[in-house]
Amino acid sequence: MRRSSIYETEAWGMAEGTPAFLNQVLLFEWEQMPRAEDLLDDLLHIELELGRIRRPSSNQGYQSRTIDLDLLFLGEHVQSSNRLELPHPRMTSRKFVLEPLNELCPDFIVQPWDQSVQELMNACSDEAPVRLYLSASEE
Repeated sequence: MRRSSIYETEAWGMAEGTPAFLNQVLLFEWEQMPRAEDLLDDLLHIELELGRIRRPSSNQGYQSRTIDLDLLFLGEHVQSSNRLELPHPRMTSRKFVLEPLNELCPDFIVQPWDQSVQELMNACSDEAPVRLYLSASEE
């Protein structure tokens, strides 16, 4: 496993006064790639253990949460189901995802966009500031 630095961003799509978010990307390598659904189940279990309460969707946008774990991609695996879409469909429009991901693997080609992480980051239209909060070397 490798981990990026931690980055701070303003709470996007949340009620005014919501504290800033901290974002980090973890990159895992396996000898044998796990099933995407199994990883999703593991992430949801970790969120629950860390106090996340999932409420039914509402039309009010994003909901405040203690933690949010997303599976961004799983190698070159592309999947679309009612539970999971890989790669994460909104990762290319979010600098708070691309910045730490670029720190770890700028040359990785992300399917189905057929672009490197660095190319995706450079093309991203998200203008929200992403500030270094804690360098990976300081953790």
